[in-house]
Amino acid sequence: MSLGKKLSLIGLFLLLAYCAAWITAYRQSSAYFEYAQEQMQQGEWVTALKGMNKLELRLEDPYLGGYQQVIETWESSLLGPRPGFYQQAITAASEVLPKLSDAELLKFIDIYVQLDLRYVPEAAVELQERARQNGDEQLATEMTEFLTEAFPEFTHH
Repeated sequence: MSLGKKLSLIGLFLLLAYCAAWITAYRQSSAYFEYAQEQMQQGEWVTALKGMNKLELRLEDPYLGGYQQVIETWESSLLGPRPGFYQQAITAASEVLPKLSDAELLKFIDIYVQLDLRYVPEAAVELQERARQNGDEQLATEMTEFLTEAFPEFTHH
């Protein structure tokens, strides 16, 4: 077999492997996006953003992610197209935190600062801004200190 044929076969194999991986990622993230959309319609904002609570799942239960998992699936994709729902997930994710009450934001920060930091600083900034608007200087100061210590890149807010 000539070198050209070998390289063509290797290229074909790599292309098929890439296509299979892309299709798998698409199917999984599509299911996550649909689940997140359903959760948004039901007012389950945190579940829509973060997906199912993995700590509450049994081994036989399928995991369904939220907007975060859709975004994480495609944000580092360098080759091939990203599905249209990727951008929709980014937009929807940005709409979740403002929907949460102050108590829900505090609970969100408390839970996810220990589990998964994505969106925690944004939640703290949201709470900090609300506290300032409402004249709650104590909470605003707490969130400023939290951000300074845990997320110094967010202290410009």
